[in-house]
Amino acid sequence: MPLSPCPTVRTGDRSPARLLAVTLLLAVFSTTMLPAIALAQPLDRRIKALIADAKLGVDARVGVSVTDVRTGERLIAIDADDSFIPASNQKLLTTGAALAVLRPEFAFRTELILSTDGRLVIKGSGDPALADPEILRRAEPPLTVESLLTALAGAVTRIAPDGIGEIVVDDRVFDRQWSHPMWPAEQLHKHYACQVAGLNFHANVLSFFAAPGRSPGSAARFTLEPDASWIRREVIVRARTVGSGRNTPWVARHPTEDRFTLMGNVRLPSQVAARVALHESALLAGRLLADRLEAMDLQVGPTRGRIDGVRLATPNEPLMQGQTIAVITTPIADVLERTNEDSVNLYAEALLKRLGHEVTGEPGSWDNGASIMRMVVSERLGPYAASGISISDGSGLSRGNSVTPAIMTDWLANLARDPELSQPFLDSMPTIGVGTLRNRFRTVDVESRVLAKSGTINGVRCLSGYLIDDASGRTLAFSILVNDLPLAGGAGVNALRLHERIVAAIDDTVFASSRETALGG
Repeated sequence: MPLSPCPTVRTGDRSPARLLAVTLLLAVFSTTMLPAIALAQPLDRRIKALIADAKLGVDARVGVSVTDVRTGERLIAIDADDSFIPASNQKLLTTGAALAVLRPEFAFRTELILSTDGRLVIKGSGDPALADPEILRRAEPPLTVESLLTALAGAVTRIAPDGIGEIVVDDRVFDRQWSHPMWPAEQLHKHYACQVAGLNFHANVLSFFAAPGRSPGSAARFTLEPDASWIRREVIVRARTVGSGRNTPWVARHPTEDRFTLMGNVRLPSQVAARVALHESALLAGRLLADRLEAMDLQVGPTRGRIDGVRLATPNEPLMQGQTIAVITTPIADVLERTNEDSVNLYAEALLKRLGHEVTGEPGSWDNGASIMRMVVSERLGPYAASGISISDGSGLSRGNSVTPAIMTDWLANLARDPELSQPFLDSMPTIGVGTLRNRFRTVDVESRVLAKSGTINGVRCLSGYLIDDASGRTLAFSILVNDLPLAGGAGVNALRLHERIVAAIDDTVFASSRETALGG
């Protein structure tokens, strides 16, 4: 019986305003534009004054670079050749390099294959978007995790109604160093530090929704998404129901096992999930599918009602060919957008590892991904760039990354000039009021359009991206990297305000002339 393929995960259309950006990059400049040298001097003084007044702490370092996209001319360079930890600005390097190697037409592809020896193989491609609730909501028609699992389980039961011998997870597109060695060990249970596998599912996290019990003092209740019954049955509930006060449910995870404890006070049903990273994330999709197949009375493995019929493929194991039951694809555009607009670390790491696999043919890893990424940056910018960057991971969570503001703006300008890569790259960037810029730029006026990526880890606040002036068609790449901030006090917030004031100063100084001309001034 022929099967309809599982829905391809696709996001909606990009907004016309964002698509216009690429056209503007190639527009002819107004002949009334002030010479760059006349603008740079007062702007340089203005930015230095903003930095001096920013109250960042005595040890804080600030680097600023502003580059004209069309000409490549450096308009501002304040400590622009110094190395800085970029935090999530690292994602701009990762997504650009992945786009350059994988190309805009690339799509991740996950397959369910019933082999000729009766085993079900789930063949991963490193797709970070598989069963991500945000991506599923954008599908046509919209999906849920349960509807996806039901569709997959239904497809299997129609092809193998008598059961399957086992489920084999083929995650070998990536290595099995699932957590980066330089990520903070105390944060590995956090959703933003989740494992990175060749088969990811539901962003490799469990979502706990707490609800009050029957009366104050009683144990709280909870639901899981996705509903992993073998985990749900073992959750320790120490959270108590309260009749007043704050709602404070949270979840602790054992460091080396998928054992969870629900803690805190619960007065109202949670509207926002407590998201906890899994310890054995590579097996999640296989175990969930086995659980749903058992619910449909189809036995998986030797013992009904257990999940011991699910395992990872061994490193050199040959897997027999068979019938492809379902294929799920995710276009790279969706992955780029979740990486840059929403700053999802898993997506950036999956791109980095896939980059390594694509070029070397070996399982993608942080090591080979970083080597290929450095090679791509050097090929596009020149040999000088290789000595100005250090690549540890793809997301910027590691403090082993470093880049100079000058290289960052050269990179952004290079991508924006590329006729094949510019549109998908710019489409992935957040704008003011969207994604990680949702609550930014509320206290300054910026007339030009801002496409920018923020970056935050302890002591680090960064912002890099583009300023696009519709009146002239001129586009600037900028990078403002702030490091060595004190952890206490308001220096972190002050650094965010400094970003915005510098961007507003660039907008006001560089683009003022063209606006006056457009208004007939």
